[in-house]
Amino acid sequence: MISILGLSDFFQAVILGNECEHAKPHPEPYLKGLEAIKASKEHTFIFEDSVSGIKAGVAAGRPVIALTTGNPEHILMEAKPSLIIKNYDDPKLWAALEELDKKSGTRGAQRNE
Repeated sequence: MISILGLSDFFQAVILGNECEHAKPHPEPYLKGLEAIKASKEHTFIFEDSVSGIKAGVAAGRPVIALTTGNPEHILMEAKPSLIIKNYDDPKLWAALEELDKKSGTRGAQRNE
C-alpha cells in the first residue's frame, strides 16, 4: 500500500506483520522497527489507534500515545497508554511535547498549522 501511494521514500524501513514471528500485541514489530532504523528506545515514543498496537508498544517498554480515531477512549484505556488524544492537533499532545522539550533542554515543539 505504501508503495502504491508513492510514499516509500518517506520511510527508512517498513515492518510488515508477516515478517515477524509474533504479531501485535507482541512487541516484536516495534522492536524490529527500532532495530531496522537504529533508533534508541530511550528516544522513541509510539502513536497507536488500536488496542493490540498499544499493548505492543507498552510491552516494548515505550511510551504510547493513543489516538481515538478508531476506538473509543474507554476501550483504549484498557491497554494502558501513556496519553490519549483525539488527533494530532489535540492540545494535550502539544502540552506533553512542550513538557518533554523543557525536561530535555531542547527547542520547543514545532506545530505546523
